[in-house]
Amino acid sequence: MSMDLFRSNFLTVLLLLVVAGLAIIKFKLPSIVGAFGEWLVNRKLLNLRPDKYQLLADLLLPSHGNTETTQIDHVVVSNFGIFCIETKTLKGWIFGNARQKQWTQVIYRYKKKFYNPLRQNYAHTKAVEALIYPEFSHVPIKGFVAFPVADKLRISGTDTVGTARQIVNKIEQFQTEILSDIERDKIVQILNEANILDEEIRKSHKKQIRSLKRGW
Repeated sequence: MSMDLFRSNFLTVLLLLVVAGLAIIKFKLPSIVGAFGEWLVNRKLLNLRPDKYQLLADLLLPSHGNTETTQIDHVVVSNFGIFCIETKTLKGWIFGNARQKQWTQVIYRYKKKFYNPLRQNYAHTKAVEALIYPEFSHVPIKGFVAFPVADKLRISGTDTVGTARQIVNKIEQFQTEILSDIERDKIVQILNEANILDEEIRKSHKKQIRSLKRGW
């Protein structure tokens, strides 16, 4: 094989590897960015007192909403109530109203609409409710939405949206104990046992969500 032919084949293979690598990055980037945001929120939630708050992450629970299952980024089970946190790793300015179907992300002249995460989180709270209310119907379940990397939040009609630090502060405002340690831990057990770990079901859930987003 001549040196010129070798170089040509080498460059062709290298180009194909670069193209394949870029395609993989483009496909995986949303998951990587999302995981980073969830890590930021998780780090802040770990500041909650471990003797009063139990933190669960990435729960996939049965749902009676638009999909058969619903995935919750974080659930905090405490002696003061239960808190479901949806994380949105979006930069820029975020505009929205609690009643709007879509909110807006603005970065300079770039604008993008996205589904109101309060509606998404409502399905989360209902899924938790369905699991624990047969036994713990007196426990409040509160939903929050965290934007850990947003520059500005301009959300009206609700006090349940904020940065990761703000969400922790909001959770800590609940100070009336309504659960004993034993009851709190029983709820944690119920949620852990209901958590779906099967990889095929989780892949199916993600496929359903992608299909729904096209209609949002």
